[in-house]
Formats: sequence, C-alpha cells, structure tokens
Amino acid sequence: RFLDFSTSQSEVLRLFRREPASLDGLREQVSRLVVDEIQDINPVQHALIEQIVGGDGFLTGVGDHRQAIFAWRGGRIEIMAKLYQRLADRSNTDAEVVELTHNFRSTPRIIELANRWAKTIGPVPSMSAPDMEHGRESRTDRHPSHVASLTFQSREDEARWIAETIRSLVDPKTGTGAAHDTPDADRGLTYSDIAVLTRSGTDARTYMTALESAGIPAVFRGGDLFSQPEVLLIVATLSLMAGVKRYQGSLNRPKTLPARIRNVLGCEPEPTAVVQSAVAAVRTAGLPLPRDAEKRLLLAGRLVCRRHAGEPVAPAEARKLHTADLRAYVTRSGKPRRVFPQALLHLALAEAGVAAWDGMSPRAESAMFHLGALSSLIRAMETPGWTDPSDFQYQMIGLCNWGAESSRTEEAPLLVQPETVTISTVHSAKGLEFPVVFLADVCAQRFPSKWARSVPDLPFEGAVAGRIDPSRLADGENFDGERRLMYVALTRAERFLFVSASGKPSQFQRAVDGLTGQVGGVSIHGGNHRLADLTRAASRAKREERLVSSFSDLRYYLECPHDFYLRKVLGFAPTIDQAFGYGRGVHNLLRAIHSDPATWAKLAREDGKLGAALSELVDHGLMYLRYTVGEPQERMERRAQEIVADYVTRYRDELERLEFEPEREFETLIEEEQILISGVIDVVRHDDPPRVSLIDFKSGEADAEAASKLDTEEMRLQVSLYGVAAKKELGYRPDEGIVRYLAERDPASRELIVPLDAQTLAEARATVATAANAIRDRRFNEGPTGRYAGKTVGGRCRDCDFLLFCGHEAAVTQRSGDVTSR
Repeated sequence: RFLDFSTSQSEVLRLFRREPASLDGLREQVSRLVVDEIQDINPVQHALIEQIVGGDGFLTGVGDHRQAIFAWRGGRIEIMAKLYQRLADRSNTDAEVVELTHNFRSTPRIIELANRWAKTIGPVPSMSAPDMEHGRESRTDRHPSHVASLTFQSREDEARWIAETIRSLVDPKTGTGAAHDTPDADRGLTYSDIAVLTRSGTDARTYMTALESAGIPAVFRGGDLFSQPEVLLIVATLSLMAGVKRYQGSLNRPKTLPARIRNVLGCEPEPTAVVQSAVAAVRTAGLPLPRDAEKRLLLAGRLVCRRHAGEPVAPAEARKLHTADLRAYVTRSGKPRRVFPQALLHLALAEAGVAAWDGMSPRAESAMFHLGALSSLIRAMETPGWTDPSDFQYQMIGLCNWGAESSRTEEAPLLVQPETVTISTVHSAKGLEFPVVFLADVCAQRFPSKWARSVPDLPFEGAVAGRIDPSRLADGENFDGERRLMYVALTRAERFLFVSASGKPSQFQRAVDGLTGQVGGVSIHGGNHRLADLTRAASRAKREERLVSSFSDLRYYLECPHDFYLRKVLGFAPTIDQAFGYGRGVHNLLRAIHSDPATWAKLAREDGKLGAALSELVDHGLMYLRYTVGEPQERMERRAQEIVADYVTRYRDELERLEFEPEREFETLIEEEQILISGVIDVVRHDDPPRVSLIDFKSGEADAEAASKLDTEEMRLQVSLYGVAAKKELGYRPDEGIVRYLAERDPASRELIVPLDAQTLAEARATVATAANAIRDRRFNEGPTGRYAGKTVGGRCRDCDFLLFCGHEAAVTQRSGDVTSR
C-alpha cells in the first residue's frame, strides 16, 4: 500500500471500507506500507500508521524535513524525527536509513542556492540534513542572468517585468522558446513550463492582469478562482437559478466573494449586477459572448428559479433562450423533485455560448480551465446526494462562501497541463516542478507572513482542546516553517529562477539576494534585467514525467481526444442521473459473493434463501443509490438482486469448487511511453493453479450502448490490460479473460472470451503507448475516432457528456442537427 499524507486521506478511508474492516483484517491486506511525504503527518495519521503496520509489518517512510510546510494543519516534524531515530538505531538490524541526496531536477546554481538557504533553517534534533548534490550532468547553468534576485518600486512594475520576461522566453508567433535540455535534445519552452509562485493568493490578481495585458494566457492554481470574470459570470447565473439575492461576506476581508466582486468587477455583490458587469469584463478580456448574453443569462436565472418554485413558465417566455435543453427544462410542468446542479451548470455554459471559446486562443483555454475547475467544485457539492429544489439555494450560498476563500484548482490528473502559465501559491505547487519559476511578492509582511507566528483561537472545548496545543500550529522565533516554505519554492525550479519583491523587501528577500550573488547569480535593484544567452529551439511540451492513468480515463481519448481534453485536462465533470451508483452497487454484491463463493452457491440450492441473503446485503447499504428514492430506487434494487441471483444460480457449480479473489487492485507500467496504468480486476478465478482466468462484469446487456458504452474491441483492450498487470505485477499467468454480461438474456451473448496470449497483450501495450504518446503531444483537436469517426448526427456526439458546450466542429454539427432535446 502507498499512502501520500501531503494530500487527501481517501486511500486510508478506502482501506478501512474494504472487507474485513477490522484492524487485524487490514493488517492481513497490508503487510508492507509506504508513506510518502512523511514529514507532514500529524498525530492522528501517525496513530493510523502504527495501527496498520502493527508489530510485525514493514514500513517505508519517504520525506524531507526541510519540506515540512503543513504545521498549520497539525503536521509534526518531531514525528519524523522519532521515526528517524528508530530507523537509525544500529541495534535495530531490521531498519535502515537511506539518504537520497541527488537532485535530478535543477541546475547546479539553483541547487547551491537552495542548499545555502537550507542552512538558515533551525536543525531538527537527531536528524541529518545533507546537502543536495547535482545529479543530472546535462542540466548545466548557461548564464548568471538565469538565476536572479530583483526588487521593484511597485507590484505593478514587478508584474510587468515578469510578463516581459515570459515573452522573451516563449514566442508563440515563431513557435520557439528558450532552449531547455531533455534526455534526447534541447526543446523550446512553452507557457506550461512557467510558474509564478506567491506566498499567498492576496494580490495574485495583479500578476494575472499583467500577463493578460501582454497576451500571455495564465491559470490560477491557488485560491483566486473566484476572482476570474468568467467564473463570476457563471456563478452569478447559477445563483440566480437558486434564488440567491445577495452574496454574504465582509468587504474588509479580501478573500470573501463580495470583496473579490468589488476588486474585479467594481459592482454590488448581487447576482444580477455581477452578471451585467462580468459580461463586460469577459468581453474586455477578448472572449466572445453572444450580443444578448446578458439578457439571456438573466432570463435563464429567473426562469429556472421559477421552475424550481413550481411556477409555470410559458413557452413564449422560454423562446428567448437559445439552448433547446434549457427551454425544455424551464417549460416542464410541475415542481421538480430533485435538482442536479452539474446539469444546470452545463445549461448555463451553453446559454453563455462558451463553446465559442473552446480551442479559440490561449486566453480562452485558461478561461475554460477555470470553468472546468468550477465544474469540479459543483461535482463535489452534489456528491453527497439528493438536492431538493429548496436546498439548492443553500448549496450555492455555501459554495460561494467556501469557494471564494478556500477553493483550489487541482492538477490535471495525467499531468497534461493547459498551454498556460501557472499562477499558484507555494503550498499548491508542492510536489511540482517547472523549468521557469518566478517567486514573486517576497515583501515585508508577506513572506514571511505576518500571521505566521500567530497562535490561532481554536473552536474546541473540553477533552479535544486538551489534546491540541494551539502554539504548535504557529511558527517559531526563527520562522522555520516559513523558511521551509521558501526552500520548497526554490526547489521547484529546474533552470530559470527569479526571486522578486516590490516596495519594502522582506528579510527573506534580502537574505536570498545575498545568497544569489554568492552562488554566481545576479542581483538587480530597480528591475531593469534582461536575460542573456537565450538559445532558441522549437517549442515542445514536456515529456519526461510519467503519466498516471487508468483504462477508464484512456478510453475517452481512444473514443474522442477532445472529450478527453475537456474531461481530463480542463476538468469538466459529467452530469449525474438518478441511476448513479447502480453499477457500483452490483459490483459490491458480487464482491461479497466472491469473498465466500461456496456459501453463496449453497444458498442458491435452497429455495428462497439466496434472495433473502441478497436483500440483507442491500439493506446493509451495499446498494447505495444516493440520487434515487421511492419506487425508482426499489425497482433498481430489485433488478440488481435479480441479475446477481441469476448469476449465482447459473454459475453455482463454479462457485462451489473454485477459488476467487475479488477486486484485485493493480498498477502496471507500460515502459514504452512511461505510463502507469492502475485499475481493479473484478475477479481473479483460480481454475487449476497456477492457471487462472480474469473475469470482468458488466451490469447491462452485451449491446455496448445499453451496457457501459464500451464496444467489443474496447472491452478486449480493457481485459488485455488486466492480463498485462496480472502477469507482470500479480505474478499470475492467466490464459483468458472473460467479460460477463449479467443482464443479457441471449445465452450466446452472455460471455465474451478474450485470449490473453503474447500477441494480444503486446497489441494492448502498443495501443496504450500510442495513446500516451498522443496525449504527451497534446493532440486534443480530434473529434470522435474509431467506430465513431464520421458519425456526427446520431453518433458519439449525441450522447457526449459535454455536447452542450463542446466547441469541436463535430459537436457543433450535432447541435445544429438536433431537432429534439436530449
């Protein structure tokens, strides 16, 4: 098992959800545990690790105490120190400490600067702090001007210099950029190679504005998502749909939504005023909107709100809207029982005409990326379950209050970034690397933060308060926490590093200024700095990082690269329907059956007992349909029990005599393109050890459209990838894979046999490698491919999750050919 405690705890929770749920059962599953970013764990996480490993498990911890930057959320560096002591104890022959000192990321000058800065951090008792060593011979310094410390009169001057310097590093007109080494040959930098990092999101909008004015596309990966005019436009439209009258929050706190609205749009914090002002701001940014966009979006908000209140909407009123699906939604009779916020977001995007932005320009790509981040937030908002029309207003209020202050833009799951400059807080950039880093705004009161030493007031009483020492959440006298954060920022850079401040430089800026000169960089006061010795090469996206994916993600690229782009690069989420969770529920029932197959086979031979046992599993929550209640829920539960009971009855002889391993997780590396594929094999069936078969279940019929929308060839590919993983990672030699269609009535179509011979597995690897190569090259402009190619009206576009706002010509043609609402 591999746990990363620098991010979420979903993997830990998933471990505890798996059967058996006891710690003893968990220890049986996890004999070896690897914990990444161990310097950031807190006491609760440490207790979990101790319980999972127990007294006879194996633990590997990976971390760097110089990068411990999460003390404010409970991280304790002394936990790593104590573990280090235990492992370094020479009397413990089962333990070992391995120092990983080589830095393969940065040039020697950047490494030396970071090493010297690290010496300003207070030592951690009992732990070593060896200097980094240069580990990549080809990554050499090319000119002193490429590492610099700078000061400016104003933040606007600083931002303009950053924009000008980026323009010298990347020239989209000629398709060239400053040369940067790769294992093969130099490549020219692209916008996605560049990051502007700040200690906090405060005033980050200044840098975004300067880049936009210079024609440079940028996206925020910090907390400034709700300062983007395109996001405010759509949020205001959704707010009108929800009946929100005015946004809440103090104007004296810069991160509240009213304060962001005032600073970005200069209008009242009311949805109607925001729509009107945001339309103008979006047009000023060069993004096209329909001539009557303001009127249409205001009307859409009012009519959807009326529909949710149960008030009838006349067709004549709805005809002013341009989106057919939106017209159909607002004119539907009766008050809806539930609301699907993601569906309303898609309707708002369609009515705003954002399809015209898709693929239009770099600035448009950044706008679509921001809207994709909003889509991800909406998905999280509706994930807990059913949204009553009366609850939608409070969900939107919560989204606006939380999102304005705390939302973060996630990294693209496959590390394929939009072709834009990244603007981010240092915390959000942890774990990332960029050929070019501008560490900006290192000013007094900013970095180190004036709040770093403040002891927070915690909203706890009683026993809980006694277990938490608020002083541990504050930085120390030497600002060691802030110094570690500076170390993280410096070590994000590969070749170009610029540390800058405006007005009054902070103590950190002054210290870095001196160290920069010591390592051979340059110090510039006044900001008149030009980079020298910039050899140019054809711009090409970074290809050195390992891609991480699954078949579920790759299939979207194989079917339609532009769907993949919208879904996995920009982050748009599909809409959810009431059947959400049905397939997972069926697989939960199957997992229970294959965990004790002989018992279930016996039940199948006794009248009535099989159905009663399945009903008990459903009653215990294995069939959780969060968006369905009443008769539809009961119907889906009955159907699931019927098809699973039919499966147990049909295959009871097999269940009685063979062994099964349900839901075997795997990760396998396709070396040809360095893509790591993860997934879950439904069942490993032990036929005659060491002979095994892999079984994958589909809860629908064999007809691809009625099942999982995978055709026969895609299912062969999926099972073949399982075969690759089973042979390479799990140590099995499966002879065949089997796809079983649980709801199929035709006996001849109930199974698809996939031979897992060497040729089939080689073809699967080649298909994945080809797709990964195309993803690295950012070939996302293609529409439907394979069996979908050339089929626009009535083809894949018709059933696409993003048809309403996709800008690809195939989707545009589909929308123009649609006569009825989907």
